Amino acid sequence: MTNPLAIREARIEEIETLIALREAMFEAMGHEASRIEAARPSMRAYFSEHMASGAFRVWVAEADDRIVASIGLVIHSIPPSPRNHVGKEAYVMNLVTLPAFRRQGIAKALLAHLLEVVRTEGIPVVSLHASNDGRGLYESLGFRVREDVPEMELWFENILQ
Repeated sequence: MTNPLAIREARIEEIETLIALREAMFEAMGHEASRIEAARPSMRAYFSEHMASGAFRVWVAEADDRIVASIGLVIHSIPPSPRNHVGKEAYVMNLVTLPAFRRQGIAKALLAHLLEVVRTEGIPVVSLHASNDGRGLYESLGFRVREDVPEMELWFENILQ
């Protein structure tokens, strides 16, 4: 990296770059290229609609005059509870750095920036799904696995066909 790192909110006209980063993330996770390609129109529609409405916010890191990493944020509205009087939860997604720029602190800088945004907006809890590669980064910033809330899921596979 020859130029200093710049972090800024992504612009709607950068959707194709953001999709390419998301695809790189899925490739690194071992997803089949044909399934990634099949998801591209849905990703484009989601980014277009939800970035425009503010329901999905994205920050990018620029280095060497190009976008090299991104991180996304969705704020969920939930019923307030004894642990969360505000009734809001932040969900982090799409933290991805291009391979040539990994292990340089870019992902950590993006995540720290996003966490400061969430803290400033008064949202008391942040969650994410961690890959094995990302777990150490998240733990270094205070994330922990919650043993008291075992997450379960049910997939309707026929919907994806």
